[in-house]
Parts: sequence; structure tokens; C-alpha cells
Amino acid sequence: MEAKQAIERIAKLKDSEIGPTEENVKQKIIVPILELLGHKRENLEFEYRTRGGGKLDIFIKYVPPDCKVIIDTKNYGENLNDHIEQIKEYTFDEASLLTLIANGTEIRIYSPLRGVAFERSLLYSIKRHDLSNESSWALLSDLLHIENLQSRNVFRKIEERERQIKEAMAKEEHLKQEYEEKVANINTDIETKEEEIEQLKIEKEYLGKEVESKIAGIWNNIALPLDLLKIPATSINVRSASVTTQEKYSEKAKIVPFKELIDAGLVRDGQILYLCHGEQLFKEEQAKIVANRNKLKYMRDDKLYSKSALAHMLLKKHGVIRTDAIRGPLYWRTENGKLLNDLEEQIRRQHNK
Repeated sequence: MEAKQAIERIAKLKDSEIGPTEENVKQKIIVPILELLGHKRENLEFEYRTRGGGKLDIFIKYVPPDCKVIIDTKNYGENLNDHIEQIKEYTFDEASLLTLIANGTEIRIYSPLRGVAFERSLLYSIKRHDLSNESSWALLSDLLHIENLQSRNVFRKIEERERQIKEAMAKEEHLKQEYEEKVANINTDIETKEEEIEQLKIEKEYLGKEVESKIAGIWNNIALPLDLLKIPATSINVRSASVTTQEKYSEKAKIVPFKELIDAGLVRDGQILYLCHGEQLFKEEQAKIVANRNKLKYMRDDKLYSKSALAHMLLKKHGVIRTDAIRGPLYWRTENGKLLNDLEEQIRRQHNK
């Protein structure tokens, strides 16, 4: 009953009753806790010098060499994250089994876990005001009670926690991969949609010129050229894209239509391109440039695709990629080995000039 009351008293201490310094934290919180866990004050070495020249606040003596416990205290409320690298050095300098760091409101317990970065080897974080909870005190007792250290029972508790942490890490990694795949697929869809939007802009421009030509033909047939009538060639209502969309694509300026490549003499309409992945060339995967649609015609099914959509489909088919978002021009090569992306980059540089 006295121990329980002592624990509750520590848990309910106000910050003004503790004081702001790390010495206050050490003497009014950590040392009383250790005493309640069976450690005698004379068996606690204060201001302990580590092998690497650091200075620890508390070193627990008279425990097995493979059950070393070191403790570092910080000012009340100080951010413990700022001192992880320091206690990591202390931990490996002393080959400690358990390393505690406390700031008056929180106690963190670390143990170097196999194959896990020290920063993620945090076994438990216990808030001081939760010390009176049976579960919190049981954790401290399992790990730090003098009997559990001397009997090495502490290893069972650490191994159990290590298993839980590694299971959580595995689930985290699986979840990351799952969501990375979803995000990558969205990125690929965005890339495809961007190319489709660019294609629609090209088709819109083509329609404008086509209707202009046909209207001019109508008036020329009755010997009244449009320039004599002084009226616009087109009167159809073609709604422009929103300012936001136009600004977006003018700012990015990264998609180069095939027509610009053809006008620059870099490719030909109807030219065959070959799928590639780095140095790997898929000679059998061929697609033909269809300039007026700004698309590629896949030679195996005669269907039209955007550069990115076709490349993504084929690379997944060959098992080269699974989830990566891709930029189509990086995966198409001319018969003389020139990468489509490099040809497009020449046009971009001209635009910049």
C-alpha cells in the first residue's frame, strides 16, 4: 500500500513541485522510481563517465554484464527527440541492454533490437501521470525491477516486445507498398490524362483550321472570297479551357506533341518506335507515330494509345515494372537508338530560348 501511494504521489507531482532542471527530474522522479523497483540508492552511480567520454546521469550497478541499464535525465519538458543521437552513442559505448531517457513528463525505454535502427528501438514511452496505472507500473517492473534484471527475466519481456515491434514494422511496410502502388497508378493515370488533354488541344486546333478551310471553300465556290467580305473565317463557338487549366499546362510545358518533333525534323509521321527500358530493348514491341492524333498505334492490335499508357501497359506485361508511375517518352526509342524523351528535350530547350 505504501508503494502504491508513493507511485501515485510521483504521478501527481506538479511541475512547480519538481523544478525545471534535469537534477530535479533525476532526484524527484527517477531515483524514487528506481528505489520502488528495488534498487538501493548506494547502488546507483551518478554522473557516470562512459567509455566514449560522455556523462550519464545514472548507471545501475550490481546487475549482470548483459543487463546493463543506463539513464539520462533532461530538463522538465525538454524535447527528448533532440537527444536520441546522444543516448544512441551512450548505448553502444556501454553495450547497455536498456537505455532510459526522461524529462519529467515522459520516460522512454530503448533497447537495441536486431536489424532495427536505434531510433525505432523504442520499447515503451510512459507518461509520468500514467505511472499510477497498473499496466504502466507493470511494464516498468518487468523491465527494471532489480529481481528481473538479476535473474535475466527481463530478456523475455524484451524479446516479446521485439516480436511485436517487428510485426508492426512488417505491417507498416506492407501498407506502404500497398498505398505506394495505388499512388503510382494514380500518377500514371495523371500522366495519361495530361497527354489526352494535350491531344484534345491539338484536335481542337485541327478542327478550327478544318472548318476555316471548308467555310472559305463555300464562299470561293460563288466567287466571293472571305477576305473581300471582311468577316472571320469561323463563327462556331469553341469554348476555351479554363484559365486555370491553360495556366497549368503552359507552366508545365513538358508534353511535346509529335507534330513539333516532325516539324523540327526529329521524327517522321508514321515512323516506328520501339519499347525500351534502360538498355533493354523490346524489338518486338513496336508502335507507329500518328501525328494528327498525337498518339501511338500499337502494331499488335492497331489501337491508339498515349505514349505513357502504352509504355505502362507493355512494361507491366513484360514484368519490368509493377507499380511505378512512368513518363512514356522515357520508354520509346527510334530505330537508330534515339530516346524519344531526348528528342523532346531538344524542343523544350528551344522553347526556353
